[in-house]
Amino acid sequence: MIQDPLTGPLNPIQRLWLTRMLPRYRKLDAEAFGLIVERDKFLFSAKALGMWVGLFCGIVGTSFGLASAGLAPWIAVLSAVLVFAAFVKAGVRAWVQPQQFSGKRLWRVALFAMLATYAGALTSFGSKLGALIDAGVPWYEATLRVAWYATPLQIMVLIGALIMLAGIASARREYLQRALDQSRAERERDAAAAQLTQARLSLLQAQIQPHFLFNTLAALQHWVDVGDARAAPLPRALTAFLRGSTEMMLREGVTLAQECAMVRHYLAIMQSRLGDRLRFAIDVAPDCESQQLPPGLLITLVENAVEHGIEPQLRGGEVGVIARLVKGGVFELRVRDDGAGLAQNAPEGVGLANSRERLRHQFGACAELVVKARADGAGTEVRLCIQPDSGGSQTA
Repeated sequence: MIQDPLTGPLNPIQRLWLTRMLPRYRKLDAEAFGLIVERDKFLFSAKALGMWVGLFCGIVGTSFGLASAGLAPWIAVLSAVLVFAAFVKAGVRAWVQPQQFSGKRLWRVALFAMLATYAGALTSFGSKLGALIDAGVPWYEATLRVAWYATPLQIMVLIGALIMLAGIASARREYLQRALDQSRAERERDAAAAQLTQARLSLLQAQIQPHFLFNTLAALQHWVDVGDARAAPLPRALTAFLRGSTEMMLREGVTLAQECAMVRHYLAIMQSRLGDRLRFAIDVAPDCESQQLPPGLLITLVENAVEHGIEPQLRGGEVGVIARLVKGGVFELRVRDDGAGLAQNAPEGVGLANSRERLRHQFGACAELVVKARADGAGTEVRLCIQPDSGGSQTA
C-alpha cells in the first residue's frame, strides 16, 4: 500500500501542488509514484530555492543576450523560457530515470536538444532570414548563414546539456546505489539479528534437548533408587549448567573462561552418566581467557565430540580443550577427541554450520573453523583460529 505523502511535514506550496497532482500520480506504479512525489517535494522546498534563482538569472541573461543580437524583446524572452524549460524538464527526467541518460542515450538527447534549438534559432532570427532573402540571397544559403550565426549558441547548448544531464544522472545513480547499498546492509543486518536470535534459541534447545534431560534424569532416578553415590553431585551440576546456559544466551558475547565453566558443568554431567568411558582435560592459557566468543560455541563443539566421538564407542575416550595464542597473536582453540573419528562423506551437522555462521557475523574473514581427522591418532579435531584486532578480539 502506497503511503499518503500529504501526511508528512509539508510547506504550503508543496501541499497545494501535491493536492492538485496526486489524482494523476496515483495512476502510476508504486516506484514511479514515490520518485515523482520525491521530486516534487524537492522542487518546492527551501533546498531548491538556489536552483530557481539560478534558473531565473539564466533566463534573464539569455533574454538580454538574444535581444542584443537583434531579436524583439518578447521573442527573446519566449526563446529563453523555452530553452530553459526544456533544460529543466530534461534535468528532472534525468533525476527520475537516470538510466536513460548515459552513453548513447545521453548523446541522442543532447543532439535532439541541439537540433531543437537550431529550429528555435531559425524562428527567432526570422527577421534576419527574411532580410537575407529580400537581398537576393537564395533561401538555402540564407538558412545556412542564420544557422551558422546561431552555431555558437548550439555548441554551448550541446556542451551544457551533456554536462548538466550527465551530472544529474550520475548523481542520481550514485544516490540510488547508496540507498540500495544501505537498504541491502539493513536487510543483511536485520537478517543477521534474526538469525542470531534463532541461533540462540536453537542452541538453547539443543543444549536442553529432551533426550539429554530425560537420560540425565533417568540416570539420577536410578542412582537414587539403588543408593548410588553418584546421585548426590549430579543435581548441582545439572542446575548450574541449565542456569548458566539460559543466562549465557541473553548475551551478545561471552569470554572463553565463561564458556569453559559451562563446558566443565556439561562434562561433569556426562562423566557421571558415562563413568570411566569419558575422560576430559581443559588446558587454557591465561592470556586466552578473555577472548570473546559467540555464546555456546565451545559447548557445541564439545557436545559434538562427546556425542559423535565418545558415546558410540564401548571403550569411550577422552575430550580435550586447548587454547593458545600462537604466532602473530592469533587465538587458536582446539577441541579434540580420540573417539570414532569422522564418517566418510558425512554431511556437516547443524551445530557446526550454526557455529560457522555466527563466527562469520562476529569476526568476518578473521575467523576460521576447520574440522579434520587427527593426525596423531584416532579421533577428530576441530580447530578455531581468530586473527587479532578482529571485531570480537580479546578484551582487557
